Amino acid sequence: MKNITYLIGAGASYQSLPLIKTMSKRMKAFSDYLKQKKEKGKLENESAKLFIEELDILLENEKESTSIDAYAKELTNSNKTMELHRLKIILSSYIIFEQLIKPKDLIFYEEDSSTKLSDELQKMLLNPLDKRYRTFWSNYINGPNSKPSSNIKVISWNYDMQFEFSFSKLKGYSLEMTQQELQVFPSENNDFDKSKFGILKINGTAGIYKDKTVTSFKNLFDLKEHKLDDYNINILLEYFKANYRRVYSEPIFSFAWEKTSIVENTRTIAKEIIKNTEILVIIGYSLPSFNREIDRELFSDISNLEKIYYQAPENEINSLKMKLDGINPNLSKMTVGINDLDSFHIPNEY
Repeated sequence: MKNITYLIGAGASYQSLPLIKTMSKRMKAFSDYLKQKKEKGKLENESAKLFIEELDILLENEKESTSIDAYAKELTNSNKTMELHRLKIILSSYIIFEQLIKPKDLIFYEEDSSTKLSDELQKMLLNPLDKRYRTFWSNYINGPNSKPSSNIKVISWNYDMQFEFSFSKLKGYSLEMTQQELQVFPSENNDFDKSKFGILKINGTAGIYKDKTVTSFKNLFDLKEHKLDDYNINILLEYFKANYRRVYSEPIFSFAWEKTSIVENTRTIAKEIIKNTEILVIIGYSLPSFNREIDRELFSDISNLEKIYYQAPENEINSLKMKLDGINPNLSKMTVGINDLDSFHIPNEY
């Protein structure tokens, strides 16, 4: 069997989670939601006040910096370590909020809300899971006792848990069991066996954190079980409050320019996987400039690569091929555009 690798970006979750161009509006909806809850006395007052203030500061700075990543880079360049830590907790909490199970009768938008989203975006916000992940597993799992094909690997730039969430719903597993079964790295798994199916999170996962008192990885929530309710929202707020002035637990996700030991180890494994890849499928990944240094490192050795399937809107394929040339000039000539976005592409070589 051919060694097939999926390289995943934010567009792979767009039916549920926001792209850069819609994130600020949806984060504003998160802020409005918290304010409504706080006014109704549903949230712990001090924690909610602190969190909402910091979230609104982030939204204001994001406007001036074009994106959250750009603002995070400014904080890094200014050596504002604690502010960057708070940003990570805010962003991690927001991504968890988006993926918590929503009540069917939930109304996010009051008549007087300052957040106005299209019907399509409101529908996405209410949907915690992009359905294409479910179809992915239907293609690569054959029977109730089978495991994902060992020749398939996933390298993801995303912080979300869409792969894990969809698999746990399919199998009825807990998040911890799912992470073990799918060999999600980094997580509570300490090793990565390249002879098996696995998911590498280049920048880690929102919702996984490292408790500095015991130096272990933990999951804040099990998305299959936990719902968007007052109790779980208060957990997010208390987690932020506890880490506001001192770092007791560190979110296990990083930005592309950061170089922690966890990040470096993950990227080393990803580079080895790309080196052994014969068929690459790129989905929803726009090769942003902040990631370019890492992408060049990942694609420095493509001696075994035979073909790339690039799944993206038809009008974007040519510009994305040009970006590939900037990463490695040998990439675009082996690239085939796939503009059917209804499901994740399954290569003919599988």
